Amino acid sequence: MTIGRNAREALKWICYSLLLLLLFGLQSSPALLRIGDVKPVLLIPAAVSVALFENEAGSGGFGLAAGLLWDLSAGKLFGFYGMVLMICCVCVALLSMYFVKVNAANALLMTAAAGLLCTLWNFVFSYLIWGYEDVGQCLIRLLLVLLYTIAAAAPVYLLTRLISTRFNPVVRA
Repeated sequence: MTIGRNAREALKWICYSLLLLLLFGLQSSPALLRIGDVKPVLLIPAAVSVALFENEAGSGGFGLAAGLLWDLSAGKLFGFYGMVLMICCVCVALLSMYFVKVNAANALLMTAAAGLLCTLWNFVFSYLIWGYEDVGQCLIRLLLVLLYTIAAAAPVYLLTRLISTRFNPVVRA
């Protein structure tokens, strides 16, 4: 029995959403995946990986949802990360549609770029403009989180690719 195109699309986005919720739970758990005082932000590679395989509208919505979930767990102003991840995901989707090949190396580079943008966004608006002392220590900690996030991007990309290849008849290559 074969399922229709609309049902396949719906199932694909349900799987993406379940993956997002799973990664949000892993990211939000207090002691899981912690190395010292550093935890990865798993929602960045999830949003970027989905953006590599989907169109700009779906990617923007998924990036917004991932960013708003991150806002809930980070205690930031609601929409702080949602706005940045939405813009990053739309850009990643457009790049993967027209310019770059979809592979693990480019997924890591795109995750690094989006993560760096989010890290700088957080650093400027949470530490730098308030004139805290030892902002260099804060920047080093944020960059360690970014490195851990990039390291965690490979398995997230592989899971996303598995979902995409399962439900899409043609996958970008």
